[in-house]
Amino acid sequence: MRELAVILGIVISGLSIIKKWDAPLPLKRRDYFCILVSAFGMKIVMMTISMNESKSNKLLLHIIGGCLLFACVTDMAIYHVYNFTWWIAVTAAAIIFWRALLEVKVKTPEETIISLIVFMVIQINFFCKTYGKADGYAFCVCAVTEAARGMKMTGYLLHMVTAYTLLFLVQISYGNLNKRGNLKKPVPFLPYITISYLLIMVLEVIFKCKLNIK
Repeated sequence: MRELAVILGIVISGLSIIKKWDAPLPLKRRDYFCILVSAFGMKIVMMTISMNESKSNKLLLHIIGGCLLFACVTDMAIYHVYNFTWWIAVTAAAIIFWRALLEVKVKTPEETIISLIVFMVIQINFFCKTYGKADGYAFCVCAVTEAARGMKMTGYLLHMVTAYTLLFLVQISYGNLNKRGNLKKPVPFLPYITISYLLIMVLEVIFKCKLNIK
């Protein structure tokens, strides 16, 4: 329950900050129910991802999970993500990455760092113009935690491709794509970024487990 409390705590705190300093989000009862269910799902996935991590890293990963969930909530409600969301998330991700470097969990640190920096620069300066700064920041935060697992540019790009694939499949099922493959009506991209991130991280854990078994 502690992990669920962390995730929900991030979301509730974020909503409280918005309510105090800005207009409250137009959320209905069913939206709060969806948040609760999503938080529970996030907890299960994050526990899977962090099962071989230290207690402090588990806490940090759940904080990142809470931030991603909160970003999805605001993006879906008002098509906007507040910057303080990423301040918290990137700090937690940076600590995880720094610890991975100190504990020599990253086999090729120089190459990993260079790949991460290049990816973040490309995100902030180029890709952000395609889908928005918040989406670019989300990819950057996810990439930092992916780098802590030893992933490099291929892993970051795979995350992007997976997110776009999910977006394409869902939107084509709703008939929201025109003949050119563009969206007829804009939709929040952060839920797809978050789901694809969780999928990539779970697959990484499963792959490493199979290698250890062999």
